[in-house]
Amino acid sequence: MMSFAAFSMIVALGVSSNSASEADAAAAVRAPFESAMAAPMAEHASRLPAPMKPAINDAWTLDRKESRPAALPAMYASLGALQALDIYSTRRAMQTSRAYEVNPLMRGVAGNSAAMLGVKAAATAATIFFTERAWKKNRKSAVVAMVIANGLNAAVAARNLRNAR
Repeated sequence: MMSFAAFSMIVALGVSSNSASEADAAAAVRAPFESAMAAPMAEHASRLPAPMKPAINDAWTLDRKESRPAALPAMYASLGALQALDIYSTRRAMQTSRAYEVNPLMRGVAGNSAAMLGVKAAATAATIFFTERAWKKNRKSAVVAMVIANGLNAAVAARNLRNAR
């Protein structure tokens, strides 16, 4: 059986008070129970263990290690090889025929192998740098950009080799 005090506390907590006097009455009923429970809780609080690590896995809060798409390193290597082939085919086409550099940005360095190598190396490094930054935000666009860069370099080298015959 439930005691009258416990019953009146349940009723007082369950009833929503619309006036200040009802709120005061409910607080008066709750006060003895709240003070009676505060002492044992304070007594046992000193015996509680130190905060423990939560049992749930909080892996979603940790940064996961991003893995580079497998195709990118192969495309970086092929970009370097295609740039080297472009240097070779441009030099060969200029030596064996009346070919000339069509790219206005490369026209000034086309006659100097070292300068051409430096410009091509810088262009390759810049392409790889910006692709590395891009894949962290959008992997597919980074792979597509490298496919386009490799395709354009392959087309340029093929045209140079055709002109070198």
